[in-house]
Amino acid sequence: MLNSEVEDQHIGFEKIPVTPKPPALISYNMVHKLECKEKRQISLPTAAADQGPSGNSAGAGDPPQVKYEWQSPSMMIVFEGGDLNSARHHLLASLHDPFGKNAVATVLIQESVRDEFNELLVENMHPLDPQVYQHPNYLRSRQKLLQFKAETIVGDPEVVPDHATPVIVCDISHTFFGDEPTGIVTMHTFRTPKDATQVNQKETIKYGAVSIWNEKVASAYEICALLKNEIFMLNCFNVDLTPILPKDDLGPTNDVKVEKGYHYERLTINQKRKIIVFAVGTIFAN
Repeated sequence: MLNSEVEDQHIGFEKIPVTPKPPALISYNMVHKLECKEKRQISLPTAAADQGPSGNSAGAGDPPQVKYEWQSPSMMIVFEGGDLNSARHHLLASLHDPFGKNAVATVLIQESVRDEFNELLVENMHPLDPQVYQHPNYLRSRQKLLQFKAETIVGDPEVVPDHATPVIVCDISHTFFGDEPTGIVTMHTFRTPKDATQVNQKETIKYGAVSIWNEKVASAYEICALLKNEIFMLNCFNVDLTPILPKDDLGPTNDVKVEKGYHYERLTINQKRKIIVFAVGTIFAN
């Protein structure tokens, strides 16, 4: 009898509307395929002040060739565990504007992340501006590559035509192309930090700065001590150095500053003056 009374009772449930699931704040592409769309700026190399008495002539009756000079090129070192997306973004900007000031001319990549990093690059390569791929220095570099069977990394041929592709050449130094801006990037592979410093000896370019992509700041400092370069940027690039530059003629004094989210340090290592910069959050992350 009790069960039948329960069955006769009407039990109602209030219908509560289901709230749609909010979109994820951090998506897969934001982590693995981070994009940054900005207006492309194209730079052309600067003519050298000393062109000689009549410039460099390619041959009798040919117009003199203009000699160009580097505009403070930089070197990039990418380690396993470094921020590959940010490093890729920095390198892509240089690949598409290879004659720009502070553009990356040489990349040292750790062997364990080489393939992954290069895939990220190829996926995001676009055709070069005509001012770049028609420049005589770029054309000269491409012509020399035909004479030497070297491994090259170029854009996807379905997206980037061969004559207008950014170019990375592996295991060849810029010396092979001469002493002028080449319009391409050289890449060398290393296994250990010590290997990186030895590989760097293949290049004769005077780099304005070195960007090191390694989450282990202590290890990055070891590289700074081993290399002869003066300016190092850890996990960042093209940072304004005004806060740490000497404002007088007192000589190479040591100094440390934190300004606008960056840690600036001027110090002497092995009797050589160094400037090291990294984002403030990096040291806390480690």
